[in-house]
Amino acid sequence: NVRPDGVAVITLDNAPVNSLASPLVVSLEESIKKVTADTSVKAILITGKGALFSGGAEITEFSQMKNQAEVDTMRGRLSSVMDLIDGCPKTVVAAINGPALGGGLELAMACHYRVGSAKANVALPEVQLGLLPGG
Repeated sequence: NVRPDGVAVITLDNAPVNSLASPLVVSLEESIKKVTADTSVKAILITGKGALFSGGAEITEFSQMKNQAEVDTMRGRLSSVMDLIDGCPKTVVAAINGPALGGGLELAMACHYRVGSAKANVALPEVQLGLLPGG
């Protein structure tokens, strides 16, 4: 969705918490590549649908994985998307419209700029489980 002012809006849409499930991450990667190549796009805005920016990783996917290689592939895909955002030649802004948790916060931090609504809050809850963010 490209607005008349040249800002491409990418909305994270994976109810109920806009978790970063594999299909959403693949879609996000495709969208970033598409709008980066579009010469009419001047900037990119990433936001969440509904009340949350993103609740982070889709933890139910971890239980479905058969081995560490599958886990590493999923993490690598998300890391690649964040690298794509960070290295994007166009300005990328995270419009944090609600909670940005775990990987959702990491996604927002990969953007060049972040703005938050009054309902925005950020956290890395995985540290309470002894897990390192991004790792």
